[in-house]
Amino acid sequence: MRICMVGSGRMANAHSRALGELPDVELHTVVDPDRDYAEALRERYGYRRTLPDLDEALAQEAIDAVVICTPNPLHAPQSAAALRAGKHVLCEIPLALSLADTEELAHLAEANRRCLMVCHTERFEAGRMELRRRIAVGEFHPVHVLGRYYMLRRGELKTEQAREGWVDNMLWHHGCHVVDAVMDIVGTHEPIDLHAQWGPAWPSLDLPLDVDVHWRALSPITGDEVLVTMSLSHHAQWAEHDYHVIGLEDDLLADHGALRHQEGVLVEESAGSARIIRQDTEFLAAVRESRAPEVDMASVLATMGVLQQAWEVWLRREAG
Repeated sequence: MRICMVGSGRMANAHSRALGELPDVELHTVVDPDRDYAEALRERYGYRRTLPDLDEALAQEAIDAVVICTPNPLHAPQSAAALRAGKHVLCEIPLALSLADTEELAHLAEANRRCLMVCHTERFEAGRMELRRRIAVGEFHPVHVLGRYYMLRRGELKTEQAREGWVDNMLWHHGCHVVDAVMDIVGTHEPIDLHAQWGPAWPSLDLPLDVDVHWRALSPITGDEVLVTMSLSHHAQWAEHDYHVIGLEDDLLADHGALRHQEGVLVEESAGSARIIRQDTEFLAAVRESRAPEVDMASVLATMGVLQQAWEVWLRREAG
């Protein structure tokens, strides 16, 4: 399978490393308007060529699949262009910055009979996989899921590549991780009685850096009602990201690849390349087998629906 990598930053490097380890994969084209960065990625991982323009890359019949690793606002239009060109798409989160754009992409993928998979990489962590197994076989029944994502990010985002930054949207980016985790843990569902509390807008961004979202979920896996609490902050100087799942049988903490309880570690795995290899392997398998990927569009749409509801609370407050 011949791959076109769109972007040359941190996640493009991570996917290139993972895909380079998988059989029957050819790293074909890097797309980036900055030739120096594109050439650096090409030389590092052995891509055949670089191009500055996505449309030119998509015109190549040789390309089978596109991996999109660009700033968040570009994900939806670039995914749409790739699908219209008949390419399979693996896109970093968030797929879009609205539910409407996500729905349009889902329709495009279906109409063009192409695989569209979103990089909800945390689903492929060993700890999360064990948590999901315990719930599926009836060993563990969640009653409350508390997901938190705290970091310090008060302005433009820049990765290790010293280029122009981009404004990160806390809800649509890191909230996307947390809501998808809830969908993965308790099963795809529609939120009941969703409430969102937003902090004030940060002056340089005109966007809030803090939000708490609460709802109830009827788990299609266990049949039980589960309380969900999501807490996000881009103000936090003490970074934290984990999922505390309170259940009838135990309390479990999914934390950067590991799964823990009060007595110690149940599953130990660092949040490194293994999860990306598992994820990218699943994408390639879905393409080759002409099936929906494990991260299917039903779960993606459910996640984006929760984010849209929370975002509209902010928009109504801004409108006064």
